[in-house]
Amino acid sequence: MLLAGGGFNGVMGAGLVAEIKADREEKTLMACRSCGSENQTELGAEINIHFPGRKGLDKPAVLVFPKLVVCLDCGFAQFTLPEAELLLLGERVAA
Repeated sequence: MLLAGGGFNGVMGAGLVAEIKADREEKTLMACRSCGSENQTELGAEINIHFPGRKGLDKPAVLVFPKLVVCLDCGFAQFTLPEAELLLLGERVAA
């Protein structure tokens, strides 16, 4: 999967795990990749991805709705695109 901002791929490292409540479900997140804090939360997001350069002006933007993991101490944010949105993005890049 495409990872932005270093990505959140579910791999837990060195036992740095934080448990939070989100949407009434218990979630397990790895520690912040920027500052190491366990003070993170998962939020829904809406991101409009635009393509760079002059060629990008002719391509329609891709609107995605990933889960965003935000560190509440340093502000570092990361997300993984759902597979369907990743495929759409790949098609637009190749076009």
